Amino acid sequence: MKIDEIQGQIAGAEKVLVGLGEEWKWNRQGEDAKERREELVKAYEKLYQVLKNKDYFIVTLATDALIYETLLGSRTEKVISTDKEEEAVSCPSENAETLAVMERLFPSKKRPEDTRWQRIVAPCGNETWRQCSAGCTKDIWEPGEVPDDVCPHCGAPLTGNTIDATPYIEEGYLPQWNRYTQWLTRTLNRETLILELGAGFGNPGVIRFPFEKTAFFNRKSYLCRVHAQFPQITQELAERAVGIKENSVEWVSQIK
Repeated sequence: MKIDEIQGQIAGAEKVLVGLGEEWKWNRQGEDAKERREELVKAYEKLYQVLKNKDYFIVTLATDALIYETLLGSRTEKVISTDKEEEAVSCPSENAETLAVMERLFPSKKRPEDTRWQRIVAPCGNETWRQCSAGCTKDIWEPGEVPDDVCPHCGAPLTGNTIDATPYIEEGYLPQWNRYTQWLTRTLNRETLILELGAGFGNPGVIRFPFEKTAFFNRKSYLCRVHAQFPQITQELAERAVGIKENSVEWVSQIK
C-alpha cells in the first residue's frame, strides 16, 4: 500500500490511534546523535502535518522526550475532538425564561479540550523527568526543578524516570495512561485508523498486541503496521490491515 493510500485512510477516519515503537528511539549520546535527532524531528513534523486536524492519540515507547520538543508536544495548541457534547436536558416549552432556568439547572456539558501534549502517553517513561534512584518517594520532578539533582527526601541521586530505573516510579505516566484508555473507549464502532509505526517485540504488550486487539474488536478500524523487520499481520485481521516492510521513520518522512 502506498503512502497516498494511507493518507486517504487517515482523511476518512474519525479517530487515529498512533503507536511509535523502538524505531523512534533517539540516543542522546554518540557521534550520530545530532544527525539522528534531525531525522526524527523531520519525521515528527511530517506526522504533525498528517494528524493536526484529526482526533488522535499517540502511544510512544521512546523515553527520550524528543516528541515534546516538537509541535506534537505543544502544551497550548488544542486537538480537535469528534466526540459529541452531552446533550442538554430538553424542555417541551419554547418559553425563553423556562429554557434559561433549565440551562442553569442542567447545563449542557462540553468535553474539555486537550492540548497536543495531553494526547501523548509514554508508558516506558521520560528520561528528562527525575525520580529518586532509591525509590523513597513517588515524587517526580521536571528538569531543573531540583538543582543539585539529589533527592530532597533521602539524599540519593536522582535518575531518569524510565523503565531502566530500579524501581521505576510509574506515577509519572499513569495520569496520561488513564486519559488514553478513556479516549480509546470512545473509538469503539467509530471509523478508526490504527497507525503502528516501528513497534517490534521489545515491549509487545504496550503497542503491538493491544493494537491488534483494538483492531480485532472494532470492526470499523483499519490497522497499518510499518516495521523494517516485523510488518506481519495476523490472519484474523487480514482483510482490515496492511503490513509495510520499511523503516517507519523513513516511511513517515516520505509523506508529502
